[in-house]
Amino acid sequence: MNNFSFNRFSRTLRWVVGVNFRSLMIWTLGYMVGVFLGEQLFFGMSFGNDVASILSNISQFFTIFILIALGVGLSTVFYDLNKKTRREAFLMLPASNLEKFLSAVVYVTFVWTFFVALSFVAGDTLRMVYRALVNGDEWISTVPMVMNTMEPGFVEVFKHESTLEYMVMYTFVICAFIVWMHSLYLLGGTLFRKYSFVVSSLVLIMSVSFLAWLTGHCHIQMFSSSWEGDHYVRQEVGPLGYVLAVVLPLLSVFNYWASYRIFKGMQLITNKWTNYDFHK
Repeated sequence: MNNFSFNRFSRTLRWVVGVNFRSLMIWTLGYMVGVFLGEQLFFGMSFGNDVASILSNISQFFTIFILIALGVGLSTVFYDLNKKTRREAFLMLPASNLEKFLSAVVYVTFVWTFFVALSFVAGDTLRMVYRALVNGDEWISTVPMVMNTMEPGFVEVFKHESTLEYMVMYTFVICAFIVWMHSLYLLGGTLFRKYSFVVSSLVLIMSVSFLAWLTGHCHIQMFSSSWEGDHYVRQEVGPLGYVLAVVLPLLSVFNYWASYRIFKGMQLITNKWTNYDFHK
């Protein structure tokens, strides 16, 4: 089965969702309870503060909470395959390697993301209901605040007068960085059987720190702009912006290619720490 079949892919995806549905529901319920208790804790520790500032703090904290949950999902893309019976069942599915690989990627990218968002909305709603009934608080959701916080940076650029070059490059680099992060956590989850989230996060932190060092100490800018009131008076795409526009897509392509190659090389019995035998 070397040719890609959408019907086989859809059946494989349904199998992946069905097999993981119980654990997905447990994680969703756990996240929901965590959101509810966390928001209650914020209110309890912020006694005397106005509701608006409390909700603002909650939205900032749970934005990080959601991003971590998404990273965990991507970095555990093949975590269930650590079990021999589950690995055997998945590898023996009547589908091509590409169909099986894409079904797992779609699951952690879209299905997992949907249920993470659902758990936050449910937990936040539960907090609103509880505080309205017990404390008589006004129904104010933090969901729009979190969505605003997670809004990609390039959206703000479109709200102001920007040059076409600046908008295109800024948008492209931000999108390329998001895709690279996705590919990074996916590669970590495919390669490592243990601590994949920790390893991927360390690589991300070191990469961002290196970029900060380049801009701060070497004065190599990505993007620079000057303002007068509500208007841009100067916009420049720095050398680092052009470099990232080339390097990030190339790194993403390599990460996806490496992830798929590692998946194709998965065996029933493998190394304790990785899914790839580097000595073969």
